[in-house]
Order: sequence, then C-alpha cells, then structure tokens
Amino acid sequence: MKQGSPFCPQCRAPQIRVLGIEPEAPLPARDDEDSSAVFPPLSLPTPPPPFPSVQTGTVQWSRALPGAALGGVFSLLAMVIPYAVLGPAFLLGGGLSVMLYRRASGGIVPAPGAGARIGAASGAFGFLYLAVLAVAIAVYYPAATRESMLASVSQMTARGYNPQQVAQAEELIKSPGGVMVVLGFILFMMLLIMVAGSSIGGAFYAAWSRRRSRL
Repeated sequence: MKQGSPFCPQCRAPQIRVLGIEPEAPLPARDDEDSSAVFPPLSLPTPPPPFPSVQTGTVQWSRALPGAALGGVFSLLAMVIPYAVLGPAFLLGGGLSVMLYRRASGGIVPAPGAGARIGAASGAFGFLYLAVLAVAIAVYYPAATRESMLASVSQMTARGYNPQQVAQAEELIKSPGGVMVVLGFILFMMLLIMVAGSSIGGAFYAAWSRRRSRL
C-alpha cells in the first residue's frame, strides 16, 4: 500500500485510515489525608448563648452595690409619703436595688436569699444617709433639734402614752447630752426597720422575678 494515496493502486478502492484509541492513564488515587487537605470539613457556626435567666444564690457585689446605693436614696425620698416610713418605703427601695442588680448583671435572676442580702445592703445605705444627716443637724442646730424632740414627745400624751413616762423622756431631752442619747435610740430603731424592710422587699422582688421567668 502506498502511503499518501487516497485509492488503492490495485483495486482503486478508497483507503480508510483507522486511528487506534490509546487507553487513558488512570488518575492517581488520593488517600483520606489528601482529600481532607483539599476539602476541609465544614464547621457549623456555634449558636449564641441564650439570654441568662438563671437563678443564683451568689451576689456580685461590684454590680450590686451601685444599685443598693440608689435603692437607699429612693427609700429616703419615699419617706415623705404618709406612713411610708413604717415600712413601704424600704420595701420599695429593696425591690428597686434587686431590679437594678438584675439589669447590671445581664438579666440574671438572684435567688430570694441573695435578693434579701442586696435589699439589706440598700437599707444600710439608706440608714447611713439618714444618720449622717440627722447627726449633722443635731450638732450644728442643737437648740432646734431639742425643741423638735420636745414637741414630738409632748404629743405622745394625747396619743394615750403614760404621762409619767412622757415626763421622764422630756427631762432626758433637757439634760446635757440627752439629745444625742434620744437620737441614738431613734437611729438604732430606724436601722432595724430600714434593714429588715429593705431585705424583705429585695427577697420579695427576687421571688416574683423568679416565678415570672419560669412562665
């Protein structure tokens, strides 16, 4: 057969050239390490932590003291309401201090025991403000303080108190240093009322918030 001629020289038939098909080279196998290097595993994004509403018995005082101080101020301001000095003013101050602590700590609901401690701190702050103010008035205005005490004691007879005991209280106030003795007794009673009332208010608000968070 003559190369390059389209027809056979003997039979004059057209020549057809058939090209051989070469087998393809096999692809190199990849092990698990290579495939993991080329296609790294997908990592799902971690969801954000839920809003904290866990009840805890510990108190972060660095966040509780500012709210307790404001609660004490609120208690003093609420004392101008009639009969609020008997307890409602301090209940509200203790509850306010726990509410401010909850906001400062990112929504963490304190346990009733922790709320009681925060409320007690609020009552202590309120008593500190009241004691400083009362002692300053008694020191700088002793005559006016004595007259105010005598006027308050004299009204106790009309309220049904024993006249003899009222007279003894008046003599104590008129004596040297008697004003400070009576003032110290009054402040001690106010300390008990303010700390106890604010503690109850803080515990009540913490228990109410705890029940509400479970709904």
